[in-house]
Amino acid sequence: MKKIIISLIILLLIPTISANNNLYNKENLELQLTIDGNFELKPKSDQAKVSKVATELLLFPNNDYRQEVLEINSLGKQTKKQINFEWQDEQIEKKKFGYSAYIKTKNQRKKVKKKITFPIPSEDIQDLTEFLKPTKSIDSNNKEIISKASELTEKEDDLFKAVFKLANWVEENVNYELDSITAKASKKASWVLENKRGVCDEMTSLFIAMARSLGIPARFSSGISYSTSDLFPEPWQPHGWAEVYFPGVGWVSFDITFGEYGYIDVTHIKLRDGFDPTEPATKFEWLAEDVKLKTSPLKFKVEIKNKGKEINEEITLKQELLGKEVGFESYNLIKGILKNNQDYYVATTLKINVPKEIEVIGKNKKTILLSPKEKKETHWVIKLPNILKKDYSYQFPTIIYSEKNITSISSFSTKSGDKVYSESEVKELIVEDKDKIYSSLVNIECVHEDEVKLNQTLRINCQIENLGKINLKEIEFCIKDKCEIINLNINQRKEKKITIKQKEVGWKRILISARNELIEKKQLVQYSVLDKPDIKIEIDAPYSINYGEKFQIITKINKNSFAKPKEVNVILFGPGFTNEWKIKQLNQETKLPLELDSFPIAKNNKFIVQINWEDESGEKYLEEKEVLILGEANNFKDKIKLLINSLINFFQ
Repeated sequence: MKKIIISLIILLLIPTISANNNLYNKENLELQLTIDGNFELKPKSDQAKVSKVATELLLFPNNDYRQEVLEINSLGKQTKKQINFEWQDEQIEKKKFGYSAYIKTKNQRKKVKKKITFPIPSEDIQDLTEFLKPTKSIDSNNKEIISKASELTEKEDDLFKAVFKLANWVEENVNYELDSITAKASKKASWVLENKRGVCDEMTSLFIAMARSLGIPARFSSGISYSTSDLFPEPWQPHGWAEVYFPGVGWVSFDITFGEYGYIDVTHIKLRDGFDPTEPATKFEWLAEDVKLKTSPLKFKVEIKNKGKEINEEITLKQELLGKEVGFESYNLIKGILKNNQDYYVATTLKINVPKEIEVIGKNKKTILLSPKEKKETHWVIKLPNILKKDYSYQFPTIIYSEKNITSISSFSTKSGDKVYSESEVKELIVEDKDKIYSSLVNIECVHEDEVKLNQTLRINCQIENLGKINLKEIEFCIKDKCEIINLNINQRKEKKITIKQKEVGWKRILISARNELIEKKQLVQYSVLDKPDIKIEIDAPYSINYGEKFQIITKINKNSFAKPKEVNVILFGPGFTNEWKIKQLNQETKLPLELDSFPIAKNNKFIVQINWEDESGEKYLEEKEVLILGEANNFKDKIKLLINSLINFFQ
């Protein structure tokens, strides 16, 4: 029998960017930045005159740990934080100003390598009180902001984790909306908290306000960044992000819009630090009579002149699937397992990509914080559709990828009759307490038979092992509802055995769990309970046929049990012939048609279908069914032929 397999792996599903085009993962970029500005002097009367006009351009690149200004060209006078332009030509006209800078950005960060106490002791930030005060847009003294920030960081004593919780909440709960309300005028942080929408300035303002309300110094940074979003006509756009002060480390970047926590990528060009996003980018001063000044927005242009090599991955990522083979309409659990390879805190954002036919239950995006060298796991619950055809087998890809384009690709298959997981069974395996990070250092292995016959006994032997460097006390170790309290020292393993008599046919699952104040580990033991394999036989054939007529006999077989019949051999015996089909394993209804032409039809034509098959252990089974087809003739000549064939069949 031909088995049809539909593969749903589509290249467009893979959300990767070629190494050559993925700017975010470059070690460095050399960029040509051009900023052009202009304003127009307009006379109010015939007596209008001007003696002096000056402009301060406050968006100006400086050298720091991740940015080097290689060259800058401008007609203005450069200072450390701005470029000044002055005109004394007494001309009432349009004036232009700006600069061009050649900048090398580096994919570097301020590394937080150890836990820093939160709340921050006042003596550690006594020179930074200006960055704790409320401002025009960052109203950190708002009661709702204080309440929400306190709620999010309750009982947290690690500064990086506290700041991460604030950033992650803002990213997940404030929708980025580029509309006229928020794009043209920056709204207050309290407005953003209430309305849950805004652009980069608003999202950053709310984050900074929350941080300041908790005594964490934070400032607003302005510059240019690169985006692949369809929201913008050009990829390089003005952008704002935050910097948070960590005692002993310095100012650490947090870009809420990009989901970059503890760093900014190499496409960011920093042009200014400030207290508030409403601080002006340019200032104008003029000494004149009857002259008004009309300003225009600054224009930005960035050209990529050189790209560095690819950076090494900070984390490793792999995935595990609960079921590699599942039935139709089943749920499935996909785990993303992350390992921080660095000696500093790393946050990453993961998404899962599956074919559109599959439903992802809950949020697709997961932002995860990893302490130095820490290993964690996250999960997605998915559901298969009910529109799949039962005669087909499907292969579905699953792709987990990060904001830095680190990917892990796997797949699972589905067909009618395979094991089906319910939503409750899948969710029972999810460990919700993410603080129990020691769980990855505890291993559980179980030995059991994959299949057992009805009314037989299944034996399960599970071993739990401590792979870490801490003695574990009072672990509740359970197989199904059989639990005991154990202590597990370093490198020690213990085992637990149970036997269960199998009284019901079908797919069976037993939950294995281990938990105490440090760990929580869960896994499923899966097996099947088999009945005797049985086959249902139906024969579809005409009641009668005329001599010389073509006709068809269709043998339909289907498994009539949970167990799947194996090594199925179907033989159709007829007068003077046999026809045989072989099927390795019977999974679903199968039709075996045989068309007969020029058949020596007699008055009574008996056909016998004989089927033999085996079970898992090789035990053999046999079933037969017969059908009688009457022969008819339309003329005397055909009647004689019917009689002759009947005599031949009798002697055969």
